[in-house]
Amino acid sequence: MHNEIISQLETALGKTITLLGSFNEKDLNTVPFEGSWTAAQVGRHLFKSQNGMDGLLLAPTGPVDRNPEEKAAELKNLFLDFDTKMKSPDFIMPEEKEYDKDELIASLREVKDNMIPAAKQADLTQIAPLPQGHPFEGNTKLEMLHFVVYHTVRHNHQIEKIGEAL
Repeated sequence: MHNEIISQLETALGKTITLLGSFNEKDLNTVPFEGSWTAAQVGRHLFKSQNGMDGLLLAPTGPVDRNPEEKAAELKNLFLDFDTKMKSPDFIMPEEKEYDKDELIASLREVKDNMIPAAKQADLTQIAPLPQGHPFEGNTKLEMLHFVVYHTVRHNHQIEKIGEAL
């Protein structure tokens, strides 16, 4: 039933790994233009936003009394509007440091390897167990998958732009 979004998830997460793998260590950690993150920082931001998503998907919660994909289009429009600048919440801000390429890619690969089977196994129609006050509080697990896909696609686009600028 949710094979399409899981397929998009697999593609987006895989593309991040491929894109970051195409940088050498120096370029990966180079700020391409003022006000930008490095490609490594974008990768770290994605890791921080995705890490633990498998646990969130598999945590038993209650059903939702609405279409479990109700907010998906809104998320897509928000995150795939590349002209809109966004500010990351502090808890997923990347640290300013030199990143080890192999460690960064390994961390993203591990998140992908954990998230895909969890997404296939989870009841995605359930409410996502997010803490009170979380920006996506009240979203379903399915909507959280949509978020991960669109957020990842957005940042893959950013990594491509960084690569072009270097």
